[in-house]
Amino acid sequence: MKMRESNYITDPSLKRADEYMEMNMPKKAVGEYLQSMFKKDVNIKSYLGVSRAYRELQQYDKAVKHLEKAKKTSAFDYEIYYELGLCHLLNSDFYLANKNFRKTIKLNPDFYDSQIQLAISHELMDEPEMAFKIYEKIIEENPYHIVAHNHKAGLLMTFGEFEEAARVFFHILAIDSDYSRAYLGLGICFDKMEKYSNAVRFYKKYIERNPKSETTKSIASRIIDIVQATGKREDCNLRVAK
Repeated sequence: MKMRESNYITDPSLKRADEYMEMNMPKKAVGEYLQSMFKKDVNIKSYLGVSRAYRELQQYDKAVKHLEKAKKTSAFDYEIYYELGLCHLLNSDFYLANKNFRKTIKLNPDFYDSQIQLAISHELMDEPEMAFKIYEKIIEENPYHIVAHNHKAGLLMTFGEFEEAARVFFHILAIDSDYSRAYLGLGICFDKMEKYSNAVRFYKKYIERNPKSETTKSIASRIIDIVQATGKREDCNLRVAK
């Protein structure tokens, strides 16, 4: 925090830019970050900041350009490679994304966010087995890493292993009973296994926690289909926010 305040004292443009980002105003932030970069000794935070702002604006090529400049200033900053990985991932360049996430992990082996993104890049490269191994490695090192458990369960579902996926989702709820994606996952698993009363039960739990989401509308429609098919009219008592 003291380092950040020190940066702000010497570079008010950086402070204003960060404030714009906190207010979800990336377009205004870009101007301030670029102003900050006119300084003789450019702060690495300005490069990272402007790249994140461009990423929010979906201008990935511009973000990458500034991150490549940042590498010349600080070649061993793991955040640079992580941001590069994200930009390449969003730009559908999965090989370069994978390469940069690996570099991030080499510089900071304990940075789990990069390990998750590395696994996602493997999934997008149609290498699900590699992704699965990464999720299992994260879970082995950190048994309470919910995101890794959730991605592992998602892969099990793509493999058609719905019963095993359901076990993982139940384990997630044992860690955090408010993790709504686990309820959705359980609903889908039981639905696929044709255990419809359980599917409806968990779909409803998801809807209770996410009444206004787009997913809720499709799930509510699926519940009605199940109810009509099984004849259990009492399951139709739903209220979905419009």
